[in-house]
Amino acid sequence: MTSGDVREFLVAAGDFLAADPVAHTLLLTEAAYLDAAAGAELDDGCAFGWWVDEAGAVAGAFLRAPRHPPVLTPVPAEALPSLVGVLGEMDALGVDGRDVERVASVWLDRTGVVLVERFRVALCRLVTPQWGGNESGVEFRRATVDDRELLVGWFHELMAANPGDPSDLGYVIDDPLRYGGLTLWEVGGRPVAMCGRSRVVAGMTRVSAAYAPDGRTDAVFAAACAEASQVAEHVLVLTTDVAAHRALGFEVVLDRVTLEPRAVV
Repeated sequence: MTSGDVREFLVAAGDFLAADPVAHTLLLTEAAYLDAAAGAELDDGCAFGWWVDEAGAVAGAFLRAPRHPPVLTPVPAEALPSLVGVLGEMDALGVDGRDVERVASVWLDRTGVVLVERFRVALCRLVTPQWGGNESGVEFRRATVDDRELLVGWFHELMAANPGDPSDLGYVIDDPLRYGGLTLWEVGGRPVAMCGRSRVVAGMTRVSAAYAPDGRTDAVFAAACAEASQVAEHVLVLTTDVAAHRALGFEVVLDRVTLEPRAVV
């Protein structure tokens, strides 16, 4: 089943996604943002799908947010051929690392297109926080709408430093301001860094979007994690630096892999 309506998607597949909020973090957080933004101006390009098994239960799903590649949950083998037809031609596809070979094999059989790994990132869950106390004169607080002008400037600097990141201002700044999801690090009363987290969905939130003009984000990231642990059972992060996050008390749960198509020569 497919739809362009996020609310129809959540009615149909929400329970399935919420049953494993850690593995399904990307779809849950994107769907929560798109649902909250319903009625606001969003770029075209949203698509949602779910696969129902013979018993009538949802057993797999995908979501495509504006300007982002589709992202999949693990999908049963029997559902993959139909998924090829639904997604059609695409620039990239996000999958669970355990499904890379299965997905690539079906795509090759059905389309003659080879899917190769473009990017791999570890999904880590906070298990035992390891951060210490604050330095003298250092304070952390939730950002408010009064901070928006500063945060918007930082957002544009962050995107300029990561030109391949399709994240939009609403997701990184405006929506977190509404639910208290942005932490500011202040030194001497002056904000020097920010870190955001997603909405809490099914007891899960994901910390991301840490930025400081001078590059020092460790302290604000730790503070954002501490705040997140007060409001969510599962505190997650996507990272390529597993060692650094293990030192903060995170453990790897799984890999997420972005695949991209290459035509067979």
